[in-house]
Amino acid sequence: MIDKFDLVIVGAGIVGLTAALAVAKEGHQIAIVAPKLAEEALPEHAQRVSAINLASVNAYKNLNVWQGLLNSQRLSPYNQMQVWDKNSIGKIGFSAAEQNLSELGYIIENQLVENELIKALAELDNCRFYQTEVEQLDQDIEQALLKLATGELLQTKLLIGADGANSKLRTWLDIPLTFSDYGQTAIVATVQTELPHELTARQVFTPDGPLAFLPLVDSNLCSIVWSQTHQQADQLLALSDSEFNNKLTAAIDGNLGQCQIVNSRMSFPLTMRYAQSFIKDTCVLIGDAAHTIHPLAGQGANLGIIDALAIAEAANQQLSENGQINLVKLKQVMRWRQADAVERIAAMYVFKTGFSNDLLPLKIARAAALNLVDLIGPVKSKFIQAALGNTGRLPELAKTSLT
Repeated sequence: MIDKFDLVIVGAGIVGLTAALAVAKEGHQIAIVAPKLAEEALPEHAQRVSAINLASVNAYKNLNVWQGLLNSQRLSPYNQMQVWDKNSIGKIGFSAAEQNLSELGYIIENQLVENELIKALAELDNCRFYQTEVEQLDQDIEQALLKLATGELLQTKLLIGADGANSKLRTWLDIPLTFSDYGQTAIVATVQTELPHELTARQVFTPDGPLAFLPLVDSNLCSIVWSQTHQQADQLLALSDSEFNNKLTAAIDGNLGQCQIVNSRMSFPLTMRYAQSFIKDTCVLIGDAAHTIHPLAGQGANLGIIDALAIAEAANQQLSENGQINLVKLKQVMRWRQADAVERIAAMYVFKTGFSNDLLPLKIARAAALNLVDLIGPVKSKFIQAALGNTGRLPELAKTSLT
């Protein structure tokens, strides 16, 4: 027996679940396949957090999950951003007030978002969960057929691969992957600070990589992402907690007083990945399955969420019109998503290489650039709009709340 669906999503992270809900809410028959498809208990201090911009917030408001996220009281708005170069006088600051807003975005636990999306999907009769893995894929220009590890068979008009950076679907589809080692390892942890963060996201550029302090609900807790060369990261990870705390406090120039980690340090190598095609026949790739970028500007999650909303919007329109998927129109959408990803990847490369260098001429140039942007209103406004997610083309769900 074959179970037939309009859409099947493989992967149950934020991106895959967002795409699933955006399609399911329009009444189309969908399935989600992933090893973990149940709400999970939230740890006291989460290590996996994301900075989501206002475009992503709008999407979750329009999908009717934002209030549940707010009710959890486990997400923190940030209304200011401070960025500076550790070894020069360059600095820039952004505030929500400059745009007549109450916040620039939110720092939110990944698992919290996943739990809320799963809860919303579980309430829909047109959504089925398959808590297992895909074992085999066959597809052509009309449909995709999946064999699951349980032996079940699923047939779908459109298959969405949201199964992460090491995507099995991407491998099975023989889609070439462009990748490059950023030469850095990211260290993440939750940190208690002596001084309150005041709802400010901070990022300091050091010669070995950027350090971000992201404000959490507790006024003296931040999530850190410290990107360093592999060698420097290994040395930092080998330090005792007290030694690490001192290094961390010095790295952020003591702006938040003494820092103290409150959970274990987690690390992962940073790699740029870019699928040379985001679509093959009736399968599309979104999120980390399609692209991964440096976390220094916090754009990874937002880029993936826009992927999810864009493909959902196209699928909803096509399925509602004639019950079928138009591959020509779908390819146009995915070309947009590819172009957006390439632009973000290029921007992150420029930032990473430009600030990971201690040569005096570059130090002077980047200090001047930061200070100039901070002084020129129209230029600074464009930077803020980019941080809010309000630049370029947006799916309807990511625009100002419809509710």
